[in-house]
Amino acid sequence: MPDIILGSIINNYLNINSAIITLVTIGLITIITIVAYSLERIIGKSSPSYQKFFKHLIEGLVLTFSMIMLQQIFHILNTGSINHGWLYANAQLTILLYCMYLIRNKITLLINILMPFAYYTSINLDRLENKNLPFFAVSYIFLVIIVIYIYQQTEKLQRSEWKYLIMQLFFGLSWWILLWVDHSFPMLEIINMLIVFLIYMAIIRFCAKKLEDTMINYDDLKVKVNYDELTGIRNRASLDKTAQELFETYSNEEIPLTVTMFDIDHFKEFNDTYGHSTGDEVLKHVAQTIEREMFLGDAKGELFRFGGEEFIIVFRGKKPAQCIPIIANLREALTNTPLVLNGEKLEITISFGVSKLDKTDLNFDDLFNRVDRYLYESKNLGRNRLTVEGLTYNFNKLTK
Repeated sequence: MPDIILGSIINNYLNINSAIITLVTIGLITIITIVAYSLERIIGKSSPSYQKFFKHLIEGLVLTFSMIMLQQIFHILNTGSINHGWLYANAQLTILLYCMYLIRNKITLLINILMPFAYYTSINLDRLENKNLPFFAVSYIFLVIIVIYIYQQTEKLQRSEWKYLIMQLFFGLSWWILLWVDHSFPMLEIINMLIVFLIYMAIIRFCAKKLEDTMINYDDLKVKVNYDELTGIRNRASLDKTAQELFETYSNEEIPLTVTMFDIDHFKEFNDTYGHSTGDEVLKHVAQTIEREMFLGDAKGELFRFGGEEFIIVFRGKKPAQCIPIIANLREALTNTPLVLNGEKLEITISFGVSKLDKTDLNFDDLFNRVDRYLYESKNLGRNRLTVEGLTYNFNKLTK
């Protein structure tokens, strides 16, 4: 019997059509994976319900498109006949199961549950007269149970190779019994089909894992390139990229753009007195406190570490006068949450320079140089101050 199975596999799968179907399947899996990961970046768990539904709908449409595409390619390869139909069926089952693991939403679940009635609609009534209808009913119920279990336990299954393999086996067995009821092929072929299905899943999982690793590495590289390693906020390189877009967008618009630059007063003394590790803690504390307060206060500012102890905040759609109370609140939040290291409370103050993009600015550097000049006016006049378009305010008086 092993020789018969091996011979059947060689005759049916080691040919040009099987190679094409396999490559097409891998290509469709790649498209599905890219779409799923892209949507995940855009629409997260905290997004509104309508956006989540839209995301799930797109994923369901991509899965449906993949099923139709496989069907059309199979018919083209076989000039309309159903020879080697199990090859096409295994490819579809592979995509269906893979999407259950990758996407895991209710639309994908519904497609998996309804697919036994949708893949060949003209045969639905014929099943009622088939003497093997009880096998179909039992296998379908078993398939539904397996699909729901996979939907609910995806993360646990992916952590266990044995459970993952057993679920693949049960999923494939259920489907091939359903197909056997419809097409009456020899029962021995079910073993053949299951072996090939497991091989397909192994190939697809390997390719998907490599693709997933590539995307994760890309995300890691993107974070390293655009985010400051010490503070976790966006860095100078990210600001440089954003600056060009900001100038092109706001230089020809009536919508205001305000930029503020601040640095930590007497930062060198922290390093000289307590050491550079304390200086690093001060930088992290300032960056994380400002970023947290902007998020909680809905200030809609974009925070960047410019370099050393200097930071930039970009306020889109706000005039400098509108930014004064926001900046005062940020500074007050920093004052009210002192940094305590080794039992000692460190008093941290910051100075600001603020200006808006002017129509006379030829580029972003013109705006930046003006903001930088205002920052140094704040520092030269005693620090812990805010200079807005050349007018300096004492924070202690501003907040009283």
